Amino acid sequence: MKESRNAERPYLLTVRASLVLALSLLVGGTAGGLTVASGGGWASALLAGGAAAGGAIALFNQIIDDGGGAR
Repeated sequence: MKESRNAERPYLLTVRASLVLALSLLVGGTAGGLTVASGGGWASALLAGGAAAGGAIALFNQIIDDGGGAR
């Protein structure tokens, strides 16, 4: 009989960490895309996207609950 995945090895990231990273990549990609669309160069787009993603990580880390506590 085949055992579940949790019995074999744990996941690399939690659902919360995956959500925070995915949302921050979305924000950074959008900022970079808008920078290129407005006529900025690729270097400016990478800097703007990186700054936006870094700020988004800090924001989403604070506002997304880990689900462990009672309300």
